[in-house]
Amino acid sequence: MTPTRRLIAYMKARPIGYAVGTLLTIGYAVSFQWIPLAVREVVEVLEQQSGVGRDAALAAIRWPVLMLAAASAVHALFRLTSRIVMFRVGREIEFSLRNDYFSHLQSLPASFFASHRTGDLMSRAVNDINNVRLLLGMGLLNIIQTPVLYVGALAVMLTIDPWLTLWALLPFPLFVLFARYFARRIFVATLAGQDQLGRLSTRVQENASGVMVVRSYVLEDRERTRFAEENVELQRRMVRVGTISATLFSAVGVLPALSAGLVLVVGGQAVQAGRMGVEDLWVYWVYIGMLTFPTVLLGWVLSIVQRGFAGLSRLGEILDVEPSIRDRDDVASLTAIEGGIEFAGLSFGYQRVRLGDGQETETGGVQEPKPQVDSPVALVLEDVDLEVPAGSTLGIVGPVGSGKSTLLNIVPRLFEIPDGQVLIDGVDLNRIPLEVLRRSIAMVPQDSFLFSATLADNIRFGRPDADLDEVRAAAERAGVLEDIESFPDGFDTVVGERGITLSGGQRQRVALARALLLRPSILILDDSLSSVDHETEERILRGLRDAKAGRTSLIAAHRISAVRDADNIVVLEKGQITERGTHAELVAHGGFYADLFRRQELESELESGDEPAGRGIEPALVERGEHGEEVLA
Repeated sequence: MTPTRRLIAYMKARPIGYAVGTLLTIGYAVSFQWIPLAVREVVEVLEQQSGVGRDAALAAIRWPVLMLAAASAVHALFRLTSRIVMFRVGREIEFSLRNDYFSHLQSLPASFFASHRTGDLMSRAVNDINNVRLLLGMGLLNIIQTPVLYVGALAVMLTIDPWLTLWALLPFPLFVLFARYFARRIFVATLAGQDQLGRLSTRVQENASGVMVVRSYVLEDRERTRFAEENVELQRRMVRVGTISATLFSAVGVLPALSAGLVLVVGGQAVQAGRMGVEDLWVYWVYIGMLTFPTVLLGWVLSIVQRGFAGLSRLGEILDVEPSIRDRDDVASLTAIEGGIEFAGLSFGYQRVRLGDGQETETGGVQEPKPQVDSPVALVLEDVDLEVPAGSTLGIVGPVGSGKSTLLNIVPRLFEIPDGQVLIDGVDLNRIPLEVLRRSIAMVPQDSFLFSATLADNIRFGRPDADLDEVRAAAERAGVLEDIESFPDGFDTVVGERGITLSGGQRQRVALARALLLRPSILILDDSLSSVDHETEERILRGLRDAKAGRTSLIAAHRISAVRDADNIVVLEKGQITERGTHAELVAHGGFYADLFRRQELESELESGDEPAGRGIEPALVERGEHGEEVLA
């Protein structure tokens, strides 16, 4: 959608506000004409009373002055009310546009955010929308009123002296030349400035989120240098915007001065020759004075218009992105799901896309739009066949990068997949209503995200109506209740951004409590106990046994202890299932799972201080040191 069409669409949504605002603005422009005419009446009366006494002159001038005061009051009233209405409507559209932008961001898939900088998205939400508001407020107000002001002034002045009117308006067509010259330059310069502001915002956002990493590597000076470089470039671009706008503003400001000079020269000669009265010259003088501000303001308004359309253009780049993951036309009529999952020959890959600064990142979905795709799809999962009955527990283990997290992320449809490769309760995943699907799933990802809110609000995030007893029960099952109660403010403790005031294990357990509070049909744990110690893990797993009862659970983990009680366990290696079975079956099989289990058992014995039973150690896991001693491979 073009910026103009988008602008009109938002304006059409508020016809009454713009109709009232337009009428008031026209009323302001019409009342504008009364003031010069009232001044003309005052001057004419003064001319006629030049030879009479003081009392007679005051009596004669009383009514013209009162009419001038009344015209000024009406003019001021129209000015005030027109601005209140127009600015209010502009704020309402700003409100709607910001809501639409935020809602649209929530509908976009994970691949979109992998290829767009957070700071740039924030810049569009703040600066670009603000520029649109100025366009719809002050910009549109002046676009409506200025032509009416000029047409009314032209009509009055032509009735007095067409020749002098021509001289008075002679400099004003130069504005068209100025506008054409500067308009495009302002647009391009503003767009470049907003793009750079987005990059600078990204730099600030990343450093604020990763402040501990920056400090731990003692890279504050380097990051300050990088920020300064981005800031210098922003300054250069915004100075260019300001220079172009100021040049236009100054150039336009010369026009009324030229007009006033011509009126004084040509009109003064006409008065001396008796072709025009002094009162008529005063009309021209007042008109030029009153038209000076709107004319000069046009330079600023033009800048506002160009910035507004530049903002609409940047917002359109986001708003016009069609969500690849959404309810389809053939959506199934489901209101709930039981949780049976089937992967039927699932193959899935990521695509590499190039960001604006030349960096690359991977985004998911073989069917994603590919405007920036650089290289072919790289498969992460290949021909995965797996059935998880409703109410059962599936454990997933495998080396780093084997596709465990990708497999779990596909279940709530965070990435788009071809039809027929994943079924839930026998229904194609792509046909299940998104609200029903995701309402039925609770997921605890590897990177547990917490909001800048209280611990209670973080836990009840998915169920805002949950009472404190339910929150406490979820925290207890997640093994974090004791930690929370040790804080001075308990559940009212406010965590920092992303939960930075908590330890990694505490963040994971709070996120787990949040998931358990939902009572979902499907529970997904993506290595969500990796940051807790063995004793805490055992306590949490005991609490999870009741929580998993009656619901489908998918648990990916590096620790065998987290999945050993699962009904079925699969091993993923390079995106393919290489082993499957129960814990006992896989240990007896002697493959990757058995090696991992025995290695972790040995590590646990070494940590506990017990002497390891060497006879039970798999030979492949033991090597001889240079003096013949046995060491762990």
